[in-house]
Amino acid sequence: MYEPATDSIIANIDENTILVIRCKECNSSVIFDDPNDVVYLYRLAMETPLLYAKFALKKNGLQNYVDAMNWFNY
Repeated sequence: MYEPATDSIIANIDENTILVIRCKECNSSVIFDDPNDVVYLYRLAMETPLLYAKFALKKNGLQNYVDAMNWFNY
């Protein structure tokens, strides 16, 4: 689930393990053509937090997502 107060994705992996992904830190590694493109990542985190987590844990996952969104929207 997305936690707006901490700008984090929080996922229960199992009974004793919680995964916390800090969106601000992950988003800072992405190069945006337009600074407003960060909205793609915030929307992804809020609407589909597990997909955001999947991309954040892959090498260049968030960058590839933003690049794809730009390609589809131009």
